Amino acid sequence: MAIFDIEGLDELVSAMDMVSQVYPKEVKKFMQKEGSKLRNRTVKTAKSSVGRKTGNFLKGIKRGKYYKFKGNGADSIRVYAGSPAHHGHLLEYGHEMVSHNGESTGKRVQGYYIFKTSADMFERTYENDCDTFADKIVEPLNKGG
Repeated sequence: MAIFDIEGLDELVSAMDMVSQVYPKEVKKFMQKEGSKLRNRTVKTAKSSVGRKTGNFLKGIKRGKYYKFKGNGADSIRVYAGSPAHHGHLLEYGHEMVSHNGESTGKRVQGYYIFKTSADMFERTYENDCDTFADKIVEPLNKGG
């Protein structure tokens, strides 16, 4: 389990918010790049943890669009199981087995928690990339001042 300081994360969010007001296109590009990295990490995790044919699950892992989170206004991007992997939630959280006539067989398939595992592993990389991005943005300001 990863333990991190919430106060530091709040400072990082507020710093990214200030940068996004000054450099909105650069922040959007950065977030899309980070979303693609997370997507690739998720596909890699899915291949290694599931280990068998899962229909179109790997094709359906997608990176969403950049958006502002409504709750606190943070810059956000998500990775999710979309079309053609409409069964992504079944692999993520597990499910009850059902026969062809719709009756429960009493067997439970355990979930793989692929997205959660990938997000937890990606957290450190994302923090390092944010620091590097912030340094890249601040560098021209330091030279000018």
